[in-house]
Amino acid sequence: MHDQIETLGLDNVKVYGISYDKQSSLKKFSDDFGIGYDLLADEDSAVIKKFGILNTTIDADTKIMDRATGRSYYGLPFPGVYVTDEKGVVIEKFFYRHYASRASAGTIMNSALGEILMPKTSPSESFSNDQIKITAFLADDALKFEYYSKIYVRLEMEEGLHIYGGDLPDGFVATTVTVDDTKGLRAANPVYPETSSKVFKELDVTLDVYDGVIDIEVPVSLTAEVMNWIIRDKPDSMDIPLNITYQACSDSICYTPKTQKITVKIPVKNLVMPNMTRR
Repeated sequence: MHDQIETLGLDNVKVYGISYDKQSSLKKFSDDFGIGYDLLADEDSAVIKKFGILNTTIDADTKIMDRATGRSYYGLPFPGVYVTDEKGVVIEKFFYRHYASRASAGTIMNSALGEILMPKTSPSESFSNDQIKITAFLADDALKFEYYSKIYVRLEMEEGLHIYGGDLPDGFVATTVTVDDTKGLRAANPVYPETSSKVFKELDVTLDVYDGVIDIEVPVSLTAEVMNWIIRDKPDSMDIPLNITYQACSDSICYTPKTQKITVKIPVKNLVMPNMTRR
């Protein structure tokens, strides 16, 4: 999130980190890592409990201690991120089953801003013809192990054209995105935007369509097998092939359905924790 502070600030979005650690511990952590946002000390876990994210797998009488602080692990929250509006109402949250897993900064930023940005540092690849322009890009500058990011497929239709989505009768082809099996990558089911209804009087049907510009989200993360791969082979990137199927139409004609393959070369970076510089 530190890398996105400037962009978020332009839209008056504030970032806070909260934990049950003491102020002195948070200050040292902030100094060591150069954290660019406020860290809040919830030493008695009052806020953590109020939000209902107290780690219930740790008993209040536990004797398991944190060697660094000498404190009991009781009071830890389940790690995650809340996005709230200006009134403090939660509008989205990011939590995962494994304690080390996190939503990527780009994913959180797009949620907080309410729009999908394509930063200049995002790896991307494009294709265009006289019907459509397709751009595939990552929400972040790289994929990292234990971070959940998204590949966005942006489709920009030429004026007067539309493509189809949703459930369609025979003879019409819905827009889809698939990801080829890729070593070290886990791709979840794509998330498609809402369609609009369009009446075709000549055919006496109403169909679900997209026009203008749409973004299809593909949640992605690195798998556990990538750990040894990163250590042994030290790859700089991975090639991720996407297949985009669509049928462009105007009000009077439909073009032949097409499947366009786009391969995005995405940088791969090391595990979650950087080397800490002790002071």
